[in-house]
Formats: sequence, C-alpha cells, structure tokens
Amino acid sequence: MYEHIFDQEVQKKMDDFFLKNLASHGKLINFKKGEIIKQEDFESIYILLEGELNQIMHSKEGDEIIFFRVVKGNIFGEMAFFDQTNTFAVNKAVTKGSISVVNRRFVESKLREDPQIYHYFLISIIRKYRAVMSELASFQFNDSTGRLADFLVRLYYTEDSEDKSRISIILTHEEIANRLGLNRITVTNTMNQFRDRGLIDIENRKIIIQDIDTLRKMTNILPGI
Repeated sequence: MYEHIFDQEVQKKMDDFFLKNLASHGKLINFKKGEIIKQEDFESIYILLEGELNQIMHSKEGDEIIFFRVVKGNIFGEMAFFDQTNTFAVNKAVTKGSISVVNRRFVESKLREDPQIYHYFLISIIRKYRAVMSELASFQFNDSTGRLADFLVRLYYTEDSEDKSRISIILTHEEIANRLGLNRITVTNTMNQFRDRGLIDIENRKIIIQDIDTLRKMTNILPGI
C-alpha cells in the first residue's frame, strides 16, 4: 500500500521541478531550529530549500500533534493557496534551514504557461490527504503496538534511498508520540520490544528497519486502504 502512495520516484520528480522552476523566483527566508514559520497569508507557495520542518497543530492545553514532515524540495501552503483559506497547522523547524516564498503572481504566470504544472500541486495535496487518511485508519484500527509498527512501515516507504531500511531522519520518542497520539513512555517501551525481537535497531540515534515484513503484519489495516 504505502509503496504506491509514497512512490519516491514521483516525489523526487516533483521536488526537482519546484526547486528548479519556482524556488529561484521566491523570497529567501532563513530559519533557526525550533522556530515557527508562519504562513502570513494564502498568497504564496513555500518551498523548503534546506533543513526539515514539522507541520503541527496545538490544542488549547498545549498538546502537539505532528501531521507531516517537510524535507528539501517539498512544498507547503499549497492548500491555502488554492482555496484561499488559512490553515490551522503551523510549521515548526526541526533543524535550521531556509525556504523560498514564491508569490501568487509568479506561480499563476507559470500555471498559465504550462497547465500541466497543476498536476504537481494535485499530487502534493493528494499525498497529504492519503497520509492523513492512513493515519486516521491506524488510530482507529490499531492498538499502540500496531500504530507504531504502521508508522515505521510508512517511514520505510518514504525513505529516498536504495537502502530504505536506514531511516535518515532522527526522531525522538517524544516526536513519535506526538505524531501517533501516544505517550512517550509507551513509545519507548514498544520500541525496546521491537528492538529485542530483532524488528529494528538503533544506530547513531537513527532507526534501522530489520524486519519490514513482520512490521507490516502487525498493522490491522487492509492493503486496500
């Protein structure tokens, strides 16, 4: 399922397009680790040039949930750009980095030149929709162990390298807990169980998937979801 939703060849082609055709025409903004990057309005497309961001939402009590991880070449703000409604999510810097903010006038001029560009924006929006749909299904159908197994499977299939088993991004147990709606202790205990069973390993703070087939079997989501 996830290998089709998160086809990395399609993702790379899309990222390369935004970097080569739009990014150089935007306003460069640098950010620091931990900084909140606000979308001031819905008149721009944001392209990540360097670093990593989490798209998050906070509750009134200050709890945090992570929706998406944004990496180099990814865009954000595209939903607000097209429906002209501000989003509830904010973008929090995981590392220092930079973004290009491309204004509506330039983006729309490129769309008029080549309407096929809409295809890239649609792919970006659809992938985020499907990612949220799969996470909602996991939340409903899986227990805490199944949710964590499903999350690791998604990380595996979104890894942009020949060796997908080595997860390139560093995730704290707190970040994983916020992503899955679990508490940190549950994540720590379950990760330790996975490690003891030989399903994963940890090397230099990075997760190594050792048994993707068993992790896939631990989720309670049908492949057709």
